[in-house]
Amino acid sequence: MSGSARLPVVQDESPRSSPRNDGSVIDDHISLAELLDLDAFKDVCASFVDLYKIGIKIFDADGTKLVDIRVGNGDWCGYIFQNPVGRQKCTGLVGKIKSFDYQGLTAGKIVEQHCFSGLKYVIMPITYGGDYLGRVIYGPFRPSNLGKPASAVQEFPEFDPEKLWSFVGKIRKAPDETIIKILNNFRGVIDTITFIAMKAHMTQRLHVESVTASYNELSETNQKLRQSFEKLQALDKMKSNFLAMISHELRTPLTSVIGYSEMMIEGMAGDINDEQREYLETIKDKGESLLSLIGSLLDMSKMEAGAMQMNLQVFDTATVVEQARTSIVPQASKKRIQLEVDVPSDLPEYRADPDRLRQSLVNLMGNAVKFTPENGRIDVIARPWCGVLPSEAGGRFGPPERAFVRFDVKDTGIGIPPDKLETIFKSFYQVDNTITREYGGTGLGLSIVKRFMQAHGGDVEVSSEPGAGSTFSLLIPVT
Repeated sequence: MSGSARLPVVQDESPRSSPRNDGSVIDDHISLAELLDLDAFKDVCASFVDLYKIGIKIFDADGTKLVDIRVGNGDWCGYIFQNPVGRQKCTGLVGKIKSFDYQGLTAGKIVEQHCFSGLKYVIMPITYGGDYLGRVIYGPFRPSNLGKPASAVQEFPEFDPEKLWSFVGKIRKAPDETIIKILNNFRGVIDTITFIAMKAHMTQRLHVESVTASYNELSETNQKLRQSFEKLQALDKMKSNFLAMISHELRTPLTSVIGYSEMMIEGMAGDINDEQREYLETIKDKGESLLSLIGSLLDMSKMEAGAMQMNLQVFDTATVVEQARTSIVPQASKKRIQLEVDVPSDLPEYRADPDRLRQSLVNLMGNAVKFTPENGRIDVIARPWCGVLPSEAGGRFGPPERAFVRFDVKDTGIGIPPDKLETIFKSFYQVDNTITREYGGTGLGLSIVKRFMQAHGGDVEVSSEPGAGSTFSLLIPVT
């Protein structure tokens, strides 16, 4: 509805800064719609309309309508709006209300707008901390001194003042003092709601900023860790390639050294005396030990590179175990250790790589001989077994038991401390890692055995009692 407009009751003369939004939670500008729970806020506005019988419209700072509750003026405004002249007047009033610079008002001040028909609106800005959030348009209401339609209505013959006045009974009549009191009450409600909402918003944003900062810090740390991990992977690959290359290059000359030593021991280069034979036997033994070490390094390099080939097949278990035993007999004989093998003929059928199984048994029996005193005993026992792999154990229900062929290598040696049982399978690990340790070795044997068994879908486990011996068990699943 259009008509004359008075100046604001009070105009703020101080300069008004534009909304801030530099990314900081303190300086962040939030709209009224984002700040409020609109459904709950509309209920609050509806309660004021029901109580005072005057309509309320609320817009945010961008002019978006958030609340529009009308009461009593439908017939009055409908009669005016049906006429082109009245429609024009109404449109003009709406334009004035929208275009007025409400950001120039200080908190708590109001603007009056009059309809040409005599009704009145009051407009109050909604602010928080000096920031303009929106405005409340309260009305229309009938001023207490209005006894008939305004004189402007008389200027247009299209209007019937008496008919228009017949609709005035539904419009609330109130003096300015009453309207001001109502608005002050409503302002207090809005201030409380916006304060609580802004506090919750600030708390949430501060929390989000804190989480974001932590996330960014973690992301940066993760990036650094990822880069470090990639560098370590590259170094590890370089180490594996280096070991593989060096080991391969050493095998050929070392094989020649062992071969020529054997030929000299057999007299193919002429007669030798006992002292020379002893020296040649030492060269041959140390060469074979070094060749075994090189083979272990090559196996580790292949496994780390994922290039280890497994030849799974069904084979005669007793033959493979006997071949492993034969390899260890010379070492056991030197220490007068009794080496017994028990392989029943009715083992369940399973598929494995016979070379990897033989090498695993040789490694375990070789360790048993190394750590068993003279006149001790080593037993190698194969048997069917049902259970769960050590790596799968745990939990309330756990995985179901499966069938395995179990190879136990049991000795009467020095045993292993309980706190070392979890670490003995690590590469290059020695229980006694001092430079004066009594027992030699590279610490690769058990690590290779474990990886061989895992490649079969099985595992290796150990039980030991210091001073009473150890039992290593290879577990290969039954097909």
